[in-house]
Amino acid sequence: MLKKLTIFLAAVSLMAAGVLTGCGSSSSESSNSSSEESSESTDTSAPIGSAENPFKLGVSPMSGWYAWYGVEGAGVFEQNGVYVDINFFPVYSDSLTAFYSGQLDGICIAASDAISPLNEGIDFKIVLVNDNSAGADGLVVSDGINSIADLKGKSVATELGTLEHMFLLKILEDNGMTIDDINYVNMTINDAGPAFIAGSVDAAVLWEPTLSMAIESGGKLLYSTESEPGLIPDTLAVRTEVIDSAPDTVQKVVDSWFDGVALLQAGDETFMQAIYDGSELSTDEYQVMLDGVTIFDKDMNIATFAEGSDYTSLPYTLEKSAEFLYDVGMIDKIPDDVTQILDDTFINS
Repeated sequence: MLKKLTIFLAAVSLMAAGVLTGCGSSSSESSNSSSEESSESTDTSAPIGSAENPFKLGVSPMSGWYAWYGVEGAGVFEQNGVYVDINFFPVYSDSLTAFYSGQLDGICIAASDAISPLNEGIDFKIVLVNDNSAGADGLVVSDGINSIADLKGKSVATELGTLEHMFLLKILEDNGMTIDDINYVNMTINDAGPAFIAGSVDAAVLWEPTLSMAIESGGKLLYSTESEPGLIPDTLAVRTEVIDSAPDTVQKVVDSWFDGVALLQAGDETFMQAIYDGSELSTDEYQVMLDGVTIFDKDMNIATFAEGSDYTSLPYTLEKSAEFLYDVGMIDKIPDDVTQILDDTFINS
């Protein structure tokens, strides 16, 4: 069994047994042994990005972010003269905690999740867009639900304040409904998928690979981000302290991503095998996930960092995300300038 799916499958068993009952509780452990082991041998006095003090990158189980394993395995970091330590976090929220507490230099983060810490004074910048969801996030429903209108009075699970929550509200709004028309259940994605499979909820808004697992277990995909280009961008954020002290390292990491994207687009065997090995997914399993995202190269990054009037513009997406988070009470105020967390220096170099 794939170790990165073990937690999920165990949670299904617990959910079916009625063990997981608390909304918003996490069904998985947050340990990250690779991070703990690497920190023991790291010389923090050495330059960040050196062999003695690698750039510590937090990665969670998302389609585009798995490509970092390809960058590592194909030797791209080495070719660009930078040492990177990939720290895998099965639970995405645990990676955020590690990043905000200074345990990581950079993190793979959904753009909207960068807004709340901005209000709290946590200093970092989004320097790169890895991908945009193009079907990797979706609303999966049980038998008997054939339209958004059929969700009225039904239990729908996803995590409060996340992009999945925003996606759910947009789906409802586009169909003349509100959150009050459904029985909203606040659960982490790690819990919502197992809850749906166990029949504890009627529907759930999920991301990959949980989304595919729910569909394979008999769920029906009713709506996905394939119809909402740009709504859910996945990015790389770096602590400002690291940007200021080691800009060359950050540049090499960003350049390595773009070099990796070229190998991905070319179907380089070494690059792809490194992804399969790192994610512990089969070729077919990863391809399903990859089909649900648009991987961003340099030109696409430059375009999305520009100001715009729809979700293809990252500044616009951040502004709309801030409004959403304020409306649902996840932040106390909308930042005066949410785009201050964007740094396009490295994508334009």
